[in-house]
Amino acid sequence: MRALVVLLALATACSRAEPPSPTEGATAVALPPAPSAATAKPAEALASNAPAPAASSAAPHPRPPPEKAPKPPEALLESPPRPSLPHAGLRGPVDPSKDRQWLERLTSAPITEIVRNPGGATITLRVKFADGSRAVFKPEQKHSASNYRSEIAAYHVDRLLGFARTAAVAGRTIGFGHIVEQLEAAGVDPSFLERFRSEVPSQNGQVAGAMIAWHAGRLTNAEPPRGWTARLRTADPVASELERRLPEWSDLLVFDFLIDNTDRWSGGNVLALGGGGLIFLDNAAGFAPWRSSRGENTMNRVEPVCRFRKATRDALAAAGPASAAEAHLGSRLERSLAKDPLAPVLGKAQFAALDARVARLLEHVAECQRELGDGVVLLADAPPPPASSAD
Repeated sequence: MRALVVLLALATACSRAEPPSPTEGATAVALPPAPSAATAKPAEALASNAPAPAASSAAPHPRPPPEKAPKPPEALLESPPRPSLPHAGLRGPVDPSKDRQWLERLTSAPITEIVRNPGGATITLRVKFADGSRAVFKPEQKHSASNYRSEIAAYHVDRLLGFARTAAVAGRTIGFGHIVEQLEAAGVDPSFLERFRSEVPSQNGQVAGAMIAWHAGRLTNAEPPRGWTARLRTADPVASELERRLPEWSDLLVFDFLIDNTDRWSGGNVLALGGGGLIFLDNAAGFAPWRSSRGENTMNRVEPVCRFRKATRDALAAAGPASAAEAHLGSRLERSLAKDPLAPVLGKAQFAALDARVARLLEHVAECQRELGDGVVLLADAPPPPASSAD
């Protein structure tokens, strides 16, 4: 089972213990406000159920002082990614109104601690800021399918379409030597330090990566039952065990197809936050420039399904081929990503590929409507569930 981790906002491959079943009726978990420097306490590792790393036999070094914090990116903070049109109903469990303070923290807050994030096939690091809040840092890596740029782009797609199901993410650079000093101070295993030195590239002494907010709520398993997509391209009534989560699982399929994420269903990546709504966690396997533009690797997950939220279909139509060029999702994403500190995050071909996937998805939904009728294909939203007290 592939494991993941996150922070208030989310992250990548980490091992975790088997989570309990989701709690009924609790969704809309808000990200916590930044604590003051005077009162901040270390945040719990709420985004991961992974065990703490084993203690190293190496003697820890003194912890280095924080690096000089970079200047906050004014354009990103003044205009975080948000939907042009409301994505009505079925709120996700993340509160986008907290994005600005999180983006400021992720891009410019002083870092007081960096440790290894346990588990997973890729290198990820846990970061602690001066105010006590936490994040996960996914650095660029030489020999990995993990694409930190995909985490940044996936966050912007999530907000542009109004899903509210990813943590806030921003690009950031950290000094290579500073990370090594922090890891040595934490007493990490020498073999991991050697791996970090050999697999993580730096440019002008800086390591680029995605800084992902830490989730403020426990992650619980929300995997659909085996064979759940069977009969979802027919007019048959939806099985009772699918009814509650089907709109969210459908949105997850849509989201993964749009970002071309090939690693959702390897195990342990379908999760709910705080016992409530589904989250879109671990998006580093998307937006690979070498894959086909029309999503041949991910469309096979969507084709058996003819159940889509009407609000999702409408949001995509407003950003699809029938809209003005500047309203296309690729154009919107390009303008939004231009504000990230590590811009350009994606290339022109990737924005065009995204628009091709939007068009293909809308074609699929229209085909389902012709076969089965709007009443079967387009799911109406129930009122949003009550806010969770999981924080």
